[in-house]
Amino acid sequence: MKSISTIKQLKQWGAVALLGGLVGTGYAANPILHGFVDPAIRVWNGRMYLAVGKDLDPHHQGFAMPYWAIYSSDDLVNWKQEKVIDPSLVSYMGKGNLNCWATDIAFRNGKFYFYFSDGGKATGVLVADKPDGDYVDVLKKHLTQPQNAHQNLYDPTIFTDTDGTAYLIFGRDGHLAAEKESRHYQIAKMNEDMVSFAEPSRDLLTDQPYGFGDAKHAADHNYFHKYKDTYYLSRDQGYMTSKSVYGPFSNPRKTGQPGHTCFFSFHGQWYHIWEFTDDDYGVRTYRQVMITYLHYKDNGDMLDDPFFLKHAKGFACGVGNYDANWETIEAEWFFDISGAEKRDGPAGGFEIQNITNGCYLKYPQVKNLPANAPVSFQVSSANPAGGMIQIHQGGPDGPLLGTCTVPCTQGWDKYQRVSTNLKNAAGTVDLCLTFVGTGELMHLDWFTFQPPK
Repeated sequence: MKSISTIKQLKQWGAVALLGGLVGTGYAANPILHGFVDPAIRVWNGRMYLAVGKDLDPHHQGFAMPYWAIYSSDDLVNWKQEKVIDPSLVSYMGKGNLNCWATDIAFRNGKFYFYFSDGGKATGVLVADKPDGDYVDVLKKHLTQPQNAHQNLYDPTIFTDTDGTAYLIFGRDGHLAAEKESRHYQIAKMNEDMVSFAEPSRDLLTDQPYGFGDAKHAADHNYFHKYKDTYYLSRDQGYMTSKSVYGPFSNPRKTGQPGHTCFFSFHGQWYHIWEFTDDDYGVRTYRQVMITYLHYKDNGDMLDDPFFLKHAKGFACGVGNYDANWETIEAEWFFDISGAEKRDGPAGGFEIQNITNGCYLKYPQVKNLPANAPVSFQVSSANPAGGMIQIHQGGPDGPLLGTCTVPCTQGWDKYQRVSTNLKNAAGTVDLCLTFVGTGELMHLDWFTFQPPK
């Protein structure tokens, strides 16, 4: 998808998309999309659905977003445009509205729920039978009702807890001294119908003044998710945590990237997706969508993958695909995992641990793989019998390309490089590593297709 550089072009393209059913595609690398903003992703039926707003034009003064779009992918490389949502056709917002701000999406009761920001005023909700279906504004009004111009109930996260209870978390700015109680983020439990509240909204408690804001208001770009037994309240680079859905949230930390953000998991891997200024134009009102691997340290801290932040080639490649010419492919960049888990490495960084018999790791779309490629693994093992790595094509039951024996290295913090040669055709190959042996077999740090030096 190419960036649209004039309002005229945008209107022409939008008309085709809305009236002609145009199916677009996103990039197979970073950025995923040019000219789109405020990403939110949910997984449904084996696919990821990405909701975004559309920035009007890089030359337009101020923020103007004429519609929303929904993209989907099953591999994080190929993105299909499922739907363009015009607020003038399906919502109370009216014709010519340019306030298509942040959204979030949910699947429940056999329905698809699309929560949207009406500019900086309030949150509304649309309902459809499927992501590319016909959307209906069932309320025909705001879901969150602003009491005056200084209460902005927008930037929603629709969060479903592990017990099935759904909550709406949203910003609530108050810019007047007399409205001090209105400056906090809000949280409210949802009814089963997902379009009404089971309780009045309440302050989402934090140990910082007004969440991530200042003495005036709670800053926007807020997002909410859960990892294991911990709740994460985030905005831009910062986040805080709590053991209770209502807070208090404390211990402010940073992940590494600014911009409206979302965190999600797919096939056991976590990702960070966010928007920031489009590099082609350099203006904050025209943005792009980016993605990287997200890691959780053993203490619960979140960290964007440092390689994808520091190395342009890897970052530009995007996630879910790899290049045999890279010096190393880190084990924690897997696309799919079974049995094992990502943990802190003894020397810093991350590695795959708790690898036992039958575990597997998938690394699809490895590009530039030479025929009969040499492959080396950086491993450690305190298992007296060591273990074996089997390299398959496609999946764990796919053709066997090679095996590599891993000896006992006399400790989980003592690493050794072991190698073998594959029997593969040259080109792009989907690889799957499976593991054979008894007990905990090994820790895997990285692998490479470069010959040993």
